[in-house]
Amino acid sequence: METSRKRVEQLCNRQFYDLINSDARIRVHQGGTRSGKTYAIIQYLCYVLSTATEPLVISIVRKTLPSLKGSVLRDFLKITQEIGIYQLGTYNKSSQEFYYNGHVVEFTSIDDPAKIRGRKRNIAFLNEANEFHLEDFRQINMRTTDYVIIDFNPSEPVHWLYSEVIDRDDCDTWITTYNDNKFLSKELIFEIERMKERDPDYWRVYGEGQRAVFSQRQIFNNWSFIPESEFPEFDDPVIGLDFGYSVDPSASVLVQKHGDKLYVKELLYSKGLTNYDLYDFYKSKGLDQVLIFADSAEPKSIDELKQLGCWIKPAIKGTGSINAGISLLKEFDVICSKESTNLYTEYLNYYWTELKDGTIVNKPVDKFNHLIDSLRYATYSQYSKRIDFFVI
Repeated sequence: METSRKRVEQLCNRQFYDLINSDARIRVHQGGTRSGKTYAIIQYLCYVLSTATEPLVISIVRKTLPSLKGSVLRDFLKITQEIGIYQLGTYNKSSQEFYYNGHVVEFTSIDDPAKIRGRKRNIAFLNEANEFHLEDFRQINMRTTDYVIIDFNPSEPVHWLYSEVIDRDDCDTWITTYNDNKFLSKELIFEIERMKERDPDYWRVYGEGQRAVFSQRQIFNNWSFIPESEFPEFDDPVIGLDFGYSVDPSASVLVQKHGDKLYVKELLYSKGLTNYDLYDFYKSKGLDQVLIFADSAEPKSIDELKQLGCWIKPAIKGTGSINAGISLLKEFDVICSKESTNLYTEYLNYYWTELKDGTIVNKPVDKFNHLIDSLRYATYSQYSKRIDFFVI
């Protein structure tokens, strides 16, 4: 018995024991990069499979199927093979379900509503839950009889996990970091700790496992994100388009001004699209006759889309181009749809440049800006009071 206990201690990080010692309805592991939380949670679920006396249904959920297959499913198969459970059970690759001793472990993604909303389970594990919407959590939680396990990186200053889950009386929350993972190599620890001096904001989240805060470098920090169903009717919208192809994505937003508010909806964020693909996309959405303001640095693409049938014009960027557009956007209350996930990522990561001496200068870093650029094009071209009237 003593030998067996030592073996468990050697194979498991502290998150495993946090779960064993909790009886909370909601169990949240918040942590930085390489803290070992996901792996330990899978070990815990394997322990539950081995010790439960009544048949259980366990759902392991991630936002998308590719991310599920490349992370938590791979870890589960590896661990069950190492401890011998896999050989005693049956894994159905087509349905992505594992059967063992009367138990069922199902692997699914949010984009499979039949599994998420249509059946009950005893235990749910939401992997990287910061990628989920609140409604996703609510639907899963309502159909889970015993308890819900959540893990996430706290990379967003504002999120429903803090207000709707962690504040609950029946929630246990633990914060762990790479220092809680006893199996990391010295080389990997060195790479993680390099972040401390290079990017303090990144270090706070991924090194220390702490909730992100709005940085002084963050260009926008007061946008709202609400469900698209709460938007007013779009009766006179315009579209912004930032061209991309192999390296950068083509990015596009739909914008509507109501008083001093801008309502913004992400339309497109994808690589490898030709101009014909872009036309087909707008045509399929019934948007080919909505006025599109596109990056004026791509006149050939603009002409081609116009010839195909789009109502499209080169964007008016104004003096100082990028900063002029940013300045105008700051004059509005910007309200984005919650479904605009790539826009949300850009919003959180669009920063002013910081010099080596720590000085923050009024020049945006050329990253996380494709949808924001398309928003600038549409807003400045259509709603700026500082532009001359132009001929359509």
